[in-house]
Amino acid sequence: MANALQEHSDESPNSGGGVTYLSFSGKTGNYSLGRNKDDIDPDDLFLLEPQSIIEGWVCWKSNKPVARVEWSIYQRKAQAVLEADLEDHGPYRQNMGEGWQPLLGFGVMSTDGQMTPIKFTVTSKSGRNAIDDMIEEVKKRMQAGEPAMPLMGFDSETFVAMEQTNYKPQFEVESWVTREAAAAYFDGTLDLEALIDGKAPKKKRASKKK
Repeated sequence: MANALQEHSDESPNSGGGVTYLSFSGKTGNYSLGRNKDDIDPDDLFLLEPQSIIEGWVCWKSNKPVARVEWSIYQRKAQAVLEADLEDHGPYRQNMGEGWQPLLGFGVMSTDGQMTPIKFTVTSKSGRNAIDDMIEEVKKRMQAGEPAMPLMGFDSETFVAMEQTNYKPQFEVESWVTREAAAAYFDGTLDLEALIDGKAPKKKRASKKK
């Protein structure tokens, strides 16, 4: 699936080198998908690729990202950049939340038949905590030898901070699937219903030698 995600990133006509970007507003609880900022249905399912999890930094000015540094969490020692080494894009208005902020994100593939590669990133503390919780669950399942790829939907939940109602992303896991089942789904040998049910792809029988 990691290879499929990369192939679609290289070949798809969508923005961002082929990847469609998904963002989340902590003020409204709404998701915005792609250039047209389309809504997404919380009932739609997406398959998260654990190998795509990233961290990094985003620099904000005038409510827009002006610079971004990212790396795979699996390449942290080789690629991570310290905050002190980031380029200065100031001056920053601290009361507007400008400047460099830590980032977490991951990639998913849609299961709507289009196999759209989608990249989701957040910089808010509540959003990063939600992703941290997902990463921890993936890690635990990997260590236990259990299916560790979440088939999930994107939703939101409210919380109150400084007497203000805010929103944080919520990832509703429909099913945990194996990498073999995910590969079988994307090559067409396993349908979505079977993927949700956690059915393993059928193994091909070895041909008998005459």
